Amino acid sequence: MKRLSSEAVPYMRVRAMIDMLFWFIIAGAVTGLALWFDWPVYVIWIAAGIFILLFIINVIIRPLIFYRVTRYELAEEQIIVKKGFIIIRTTLIPIKRIQGVELSTGPVSRRYGLSILRAKTASMGIDMPPIEISEGRQLKKQIIDMVKEEISDV
Repeated sequence: MKRLSSEAVPYMRVRAMIDMLFWFIIAGAVTGLALWFDWPVYVIWIAAGIFILLFIINVIIRPLIFYRVTRYELAEEQIIVKKGFIIIRTTLIPIKRIQGVELSTGPVSRRYGLSILRAKTASMGIDMPPIEISEGRQLKKQIIDMVKEEISDV
């Protein structure tokens, strides 16, 4: 199975920092309320501690573990994706069940040269982990060719 690009770790860290803005606002609101209503100082320390703990887990630890665990493969008859953080899942999608494939990039992923490939079936879809844009285009083309081959065999 193929490993992720090394650019996936800084990409995931930037995405996690963007997500942490929400928790920063929550911690700031709790701090503001604690100061406004003269709550005990430990409320501020608890809010700050929770924010720091979430930051360490989501920005520092999670991308490294995700990078070490995540693998993907385009086999002859299926797509295999293994990913996770605490719970590691291996997902298999048969090529003959795929109805659509899309490749997407956002501003952050383009900065790191990464893209997300989504394969959709009637009942579910699978998001591949962040892969290089050129490899994503190649995988998309291979999947489409394999799906066309499956359809023409019927």
